[in-house]
Amino acid sequence: MWFPSIVGVALMGFLQVAHAADNDAAREEMQRKLNAETMATPFNPGDIKKATAYAEEAKRQNVVPVAQAPSYWMPGWTCASMSGYAYYNYTAYRDCVYYHHYHGRYWR
Repeated sequence: MWFPSIVGVALMGFLQVAHAADNDAAREEMQRKLNAETMATPFNPGDIKKATAYAEEAKRQNVVPVAQAPSYWMPGWTCASMSGYAYYNYTAYRDCVYYHHYHGRYWR
């Protein structure tokens, strides 16, 4: 009498493993499609002219620039270097442009 219940449990385990394998394959296919879409889209670092216009207007209004560089900032970088960072943020780029415009140098 206990034999059919063991077979049932084994069958349920097999079905769960098969279902998990199907989910893994679907996830991998979805990731491949997302990667292809991402690589097909050209990188846009943001509107450079808009950042420059912001810097000029902020300086006219005597706004003090952000003094602290982002945590990923490396010595020797320029604002353009930021666009190659994996977690690029346009606001940080704009702040860099303004800091350079205001002080005539980059963050240290």
